[in-house]
Amino acid sequence: MLYFVNYLDRVNVGVAAVRMNAELGFSSTVFGLGAGLLFVGYTLFELPSNQVLRRVGARRWIAVITLGWGLCATGTAFIQDETGFYLLRFLLGVCEAGFLPGMILYLTEFFPRRERGQVTALFMLAVPVTVAVGTPLSTLLIELAGWRFMLLAEGLPALLLSGLVLVLLPDRPETARWLPAEEATALRAALDADREDVAGHGRSSLRAALRDRRVYLIALIGFGISGGLYALTFFLPQIVAGLRGDLSTVKIGLVAAAPSAAAALSMWWYARHSDRTGERIRHIAVPLVPAALALGLALYLDSPVLVMLAITVTTVGAFITLPVWWQLPGAFLTGAAASGGIAVIASLANTSGFLAPYLTGWLRDLTGDYRAGMLVIAGFMLLAAGCTLLLGRDPAFRPVTGSRRSGPTS
Repeated sequence: MLYFVNYLDRVNVGVAAVRMNAELGFSSTVFGLGAGLLFVGYTLFELPSNQVLRRVGARRWIAVITLGWGLCATGTAFIQDETGFYLLRFLLGVCEAGFLPGMILYLTEFFPRRERGQVTALFMLAVPVTVAVGTPLSTLLIELAGWRFMLLAEGLPALLLSGLVLVLLPDRPETARWLPAEEATALRAALDADREDVAGHGRSSLRAALRDRRVYLIALIGFGISGGLYALTFFLPQIVAGLRGDLSTVKIGLVAAAPSAAAALSMWWYARHSDRTGERIRHIAVPLVPAALALGLALYLDSPVLVMLAITVTTVGAFITLPVWWQLPGAFLTGAAASGGIAVIASLANTSGFLAPYLTGWLRDLTGDYRAGMLVIAGFMLLAAGCTLLLGRDPAFRPVTGSRRSGPTS
């Protein structure tokens, strides 16, 4: 629920833009820059935020993060010009910083490595579900009362959830009131066995993690995956509106939601298959190739139906790789290296959240359509596939088999 609201508050400006840009006089470049500025704040504050989370615990810090982004999200409803838009998007990124890597780190406190892919997929289902459900919801709210009301209404749940975090989110198995003591002990044994396994060939200090080239290669892979998703998330409603000029705002939302609905149906199954085989590298690299090719070709197709089919291929291919990609840091990072390394990876990967929307909007203003922007983003995705295969040469990322898959169950 937290991630659903988080992602909705991050991307609902893409739906608001259908009316907001015209009302406030924003060009595609202005909108793309504002949409992407969130990730500047996100990048700058992600590592410090994750270090605070590690010190004070997930329960307290996630509550603070949730309250902060809720205030910024609701504040966006009152912007009057591009300066206010830029400022609140930047501050939203500052407040959100640490949430996603913090939750990825949090999952390592409750789930053994052999189960973590599918659990991460269940958590990250919030992303395609947000787009699939949130986009029509946002367009409906706009039709009812305008884009300002939509931003306000969708920002308020974060303020309510921040209080529930303090009550319902335990920091670790030992403090979970719903978990019997013997089960907490068995779970801790499984988690400790995982950490000992990783410590044998990985990094445990933050300094060692920051010096490890694998951290930056994984971040580059995430940059390519996220770039395609963010470009489509922010601009797909406007692309759909351009395909058929007679569509209402609600119909635009329904059409734009379809690719993410398809991704939501396949995400958990794909991550579960990766967990069962213990293989990560091919599960990331293989879907990215057709996803990139489909994105590059999409806007050169004549039929709106074919365009949406191509975009669906891209959306599904990128989304299903995300939970599997998040398992890569756990293959060689533990302890302080895990909290810091995951934050650095997320921070650098999410720079695509700034660059992809800005490039897409700028190229749209420069060329008159979205084709050039989509070709550039497709190139990022192909780069991610190539880097994944390069990373696969490292022994740490070989399929988890034999003794590395065994151990006490939770």
